[in-house]
Amino acid sequence: MDASSGAARGAAHDREARWAERFLTQPGLADLADVPAVSRWARSGDVRLHVLDYGGDGVPLLILPGITSPAITMDFVARELTDLARPLVLDIRGRGLSDDAADHSLDALAADTEAVIEQLELADPVLFGHSMGARIAAATAVRGHVPLGGTLLVDPPMSGPGRGPYPTTLAAFTRQLSQARRGTDADEVGGFWPTWPRRELELRARWLASCGLEAIERAHQGFESEDFFAWWPRVPAPTTLLYGANSPVVTAEGAAEAAAANPAARMVRIPDAGHMVFWDNPAPALDLLRTALRQTLAPEPRDASIPAHDSHDSGAMTSPSTPPQADDDVAAPDELTHAPGFLARRLYQAYLAAWLHDVDATLTGPQFAVLQIIGENPGCDQRSIAALAALDTSTMADVARRLENRGLLSRAPSPADARRKLLNLTEEGRATVHDANLRARKLDEELLRPIPAEQRADVLRHLTVLADHWERLGQEH
Repeated sequence: MDASSGAARGAAHDREARWAERFLTQPGLADLADVPAVSRWARSGDVRLHVLDYGGDGVPLLILPGITSPAITMDFVARELTDLARPLVLDIRGRGLSDDAADHSLDALAADTEAVIEQLELADPVLFGHSMGARIAAATAVRGHVPLGGTLLVDPPMSGPGRGPYPTTLAAFTRQLSQARRGTDADEVGGFWPTWPRRELELRARWLASCGLEAIERAHQGFESEDFFAWWPRVPAPTTLLYGANSPVVTAEGAAEAAAANPAARMVRIPDAGHMVFWDNPAPALDLLRTALRQTLAPEPRDASIPAHDSHDSGAMTSPSTPPQADDDVAAPDELTHAPGFLARRLYQAYLAAWLHDVDATLTGPQFAVLQIIGENPGCDQRSIAALAALDTSTMADVARRLENRGLLSRAPSPADARRKLLNLTEEGRATVHDANLRARKLDEELLRPIPAEQRADVLRHLTVLADHWERLGQEH
């Protein structure tokens, strides 16, 4: 045996040894008993691919997860879509129950997607991908080997040659994988993802060890060596790009570049969400995804004079600037339309749209409240700021971290108790809150304009009474 063949065999042996490090414990396998889907299988060459099929007669919706997300971790998303489509979630090669492989390029992953579509006989499916899965969906659509009904791309990594590194380091991924392999739990996983729902932390704790190290390494390398913008401008309509308002992966600049590069695409901004949009802010993210899916399945005709990405300008909205009109013979019941909760939701949705459009497209209302309170109470501790801003402690921790990452506030341990974090605005934070405050006060005037000036104080007093009462109700339950 010559040296070259020996080296090749040695490399293959090392690779197989690394694949063998993937495992799934019995509690992880038992999670499948609680998933309302059946396992389906397809082959891409010699790679066996596992799919969770949620069934139904709707249009197939093939869901492609991210770099460290086995199919089961998208269960809570798939369940929300079964009334609109037939969700199927793929275990990307090297993850979950699918085989590992030597090739993890976008072309190879797109070929896997095509194999699933063909072998499961999915007619004109819509592809929905998150993060790495969004890049796979884009590549599959551009390759054009299988007919598609459209694509939904959620926070695709926009890093690439000449664009800087992917925000999450490979070391961070491998550290989490090492914890999973030695045995971890939801509490430890929560150290990386403090705002996630408990069930999703538990699933990640049990299933992350099913991901292969080489699969993660190659995907991460691809984020920096394969340019998303080599594919994105050629992704055909209908396509929607959804992204987190606070995502370090799809920044405001990246979203603007994407909108310009593919004018036919819809751009949807999801409030109070980072890269892990559905885990960060589940309800609004799922609402916006459902809206995007409906638009993909039954696209509405557009005025050719209106750019397809205008939805980006209004922020993350569940409705266009002109609300859809119901048929004349259709009406909601009075007990709904006169219910205080229904009216509060209408007010919140409209306020969110106005805030994003008139005040700040990147600074959320809770972030602004935190900055404003810190400005009035410099050096105050984080827990006290949370109480004044009407935020729970976990949400406050996430808001403070995001604002610190943006350079708008600084956090330092208290000299008296290192566990307490004292918050102060940076120079940039003071300038940001000053400018936003000017626009917010103008918005306040506009919000109350339909109310006679002499009655506005009473309206605000009544709103305060309701807010105090509703908060007490929530605490009691």
